[in-house]
Amino acid sequence: MNQLQAFIYFLKRMDIVMLDEILTDDISYCGTTKALFLEKLQDIFVWNRFLENQTLPLKWSDTNTNHLKFFCWTQDEYENTFLVTSKANGDIISFINKRPHFGHHNSAFRIYEDEEIGFVKSTEFIMLQHHCKTAIEEMTDVLYTTELIVNWVNKYEPFYLEIKNQDDECKYINFKYIEEFYELWESKSYEEDLILKYKDAETAVLEFNKIEISDWLDKYHNLYFCVLMPSNSLAEFVCDKEYRYKLGNREYKSKELYYVEKFTDLYFTSNHK
Repeated sequence: MNQLQAFIYFLKRMDIVMLDEILTDDISYCGTTKALFLEKLQDIFVWNRFLENQTLPLKWSDTNTNHLKFFCWTQDEYENTFLVTSKANGDIISFINKRPHFGHHNSAFRIYEDEEIGFVKSTEFIMLQHHCKTAIEEMTDVLYTTELIVNWVNKYEPFYLEIKNQDDECKYINFKYIEEFYELWESKSYEEDLILKYKDAETAVLEFNKIEISDWLDKYHNLYFCVLMPSNSLAEFVCDKEYRYKLGNREYKSKELYYVEKFTDLYFTSNHK
């Protein structure tokens, strides 16, 4: 088994120990180091195992035999693609990431610009990253309450405005923590806006079983499509008296957001029967 074949074999089996053993330090790993390359693969392995997959789905591209696609959500839909170059004897020369991601999901293999070999961080940049990282950690692995969301959004709004350009976009593209903070603030700011509008959603939920479904859908059409503009998240509405519920892998305890999400669920499901 040559080096390339061994890489495929152990990648499919998500064996980070053997990948570390068979890969060398003297080749290019998507612009970064072998250690960081393997760390990012390990994150994908953890996510894939969370989905209860025993192996990592992968295949070579039908159009380019050097393109290795791996981790699929659905059949023929692969999340990441590497261009793998190698010698005739199977020794690997380099890896290039062919599907850069502009998002922060655990399934995405992404090298940030500041993680590439040769990037020099200024003192100002280090402080900026640290501020973003601190803000993100305050909203990581927490119970999302109304108070927490509102206070966090207000606390970091001045900082958000500092890194926002005149086109309402983040000034810093493809830098670790900075983009993530920017997107996190916008998502939590959206939730704060929903919190402020929750009374109409609560009224709609409480009225759901009191009038005909068709009349209810007509009455709250504008609330659904124009005021709240929800994402049809279809949260797991196992809600206790404290309004605690789950939305994906996030847990909330918020009366206001519960009613908004519950209204979303009721309207979407009733409108698609």
